Amino acid sequence: MATVIVLNGTSSAGKTSLARAIQDLSAHAFLHVQMDSFLSMQPARMDNHPDAFVFRPVAGAVPPEVAIETGPYGARLLDGMRRSIAALADASLNVIVDDVWLGMDEQQAYESLLRGHDVNFVCVRASLEVCEAREKVRGDRDIGQVRWQFARVHQGARYDLEVDTTDSPPEQAARKIVDAFAL
Repeated sequence: MATVIVLNGTSSAGKTSLARAIQDLSAHAFLHVQMDSFLSMQPARMDNHPDAFVFRPVAGAVPPEVAIETGPYGARLLDGMRRSIAALADASLNVIVDDVWLGMDEQQAYESLLRGHDVNFVCVRASLEVCEAREKVRGDRDIGQVRWQFARVHQGARYDLEVDTTDSPPEQAARKIVDAFAL
């Protein structure tokens, strides 16, 4: 049985840094699987394509917000990502998942695909102001994605643990996760 830690939070909430810190602190080996890695596998022609994912500025939103719409190809890509994570777990590999949930079925999909494994869902939060500042510094996101995701990413989700990366270094939040789940 593998252990899967699913980190869910807005873009720029600190999930990647947190996952790397968990890898460093855990006594067990964990693979780090990022949604962004799967998105970057797409051919360039699918960038901002209605069949994949469209990043659309919200009309009249001040400050700016960028909505994300998922097309049929994009939905299959995310399903494939979750199935890949299940395949890794089925191969007895521990996994940390770095994800952004924008619908109501992501958690249920993980629960269904990962039956028989030790799955822990972790809410990763940071203040809107901190996430927006990180978004600007990163330079690889449309400004306004965080603001649009902020009210949506945790809707209807059930978590085993919540961490806040607003003022704490990744190692502090990672220690909380490692200790809580005896990793």
